[in-house]
Amino acid sequence: MAIVKEITPETIERMRGVIDFYMLRGITPVARSWPKKPKPPYTALQAEAMAVFAIANRSMHRLSPNMLETWQLSTVGVKPSWTDVYRAIIMKYWKLKRVIAPIALNYEVIEEALKFKVVWEILQLYIDPETPEEIYNYETTLIVKADILMAPKPIYFTLYDDDGNRQVAPNILFEGKP
Repeated sequence: MAIVKEITPETIERMRGVIDFYMLRGITPVARSWPKKPKPPYTALQAEAMAVFAIANRSMHRLSPNMLETWQLSTVGVKPSWTDVYRAIIMKYWKLKRVIAPIALNYEVIEEALKFKVVWEILQLYIDPETPEEIYNYETTLIVKADILMAPKPIYFTLYDDDGNRQVAPNILFEGKP
C-alpha cells in the first residue's frame, strides 16, 4: 500500500485491474495492488465459503436500528470494526458446524419480578438457496435480580448456542437495576 498525492478519475480508469485506488479511512488517498480473486474451478469448500461470506454481507442490512447501534457501540475503541467481528462470527461458526449461525436482528430486555429476561428476534439463513429463511423469537433468562448485587460490574451479555459457540449477537452492556 502506498500513499498517493491525488487520485484522478482518468488514473483510476487507466490502472483498473492493476492498481486499486481508494480513500483510507475516508481521508488519505492510497494505492495497492489489485485484489486477486481465485480463479475457477473452485473447490466445493471454497465455493461454499464464498457463498457464506456473501450471505453474511447481505444479512447486515437486515439488522434493526437498535441492534445496529448496539453493534457499533460494542466495538468502540477496539481494533476490528463491528462489520469485521460480525463476519468473523459467521465464518467461524460455519467452519465449525457447516451451517450459518443464527443472527440476532433485535433484542429486548424485559424485567420480571425476580429476574431479567431477553427476547431475541433471530434470523436463520441457509446456504442452500432453495431452503427458506426463518425468523423466530428466542427467550433467554439473563440474570436473577438477587445475583446482580454479587456479580462483578459491568455486566455484558450476548448469545451462545448449547455447545458454547457464539452466535451472531453483539456484546451488550446490561444496565438493569436490582
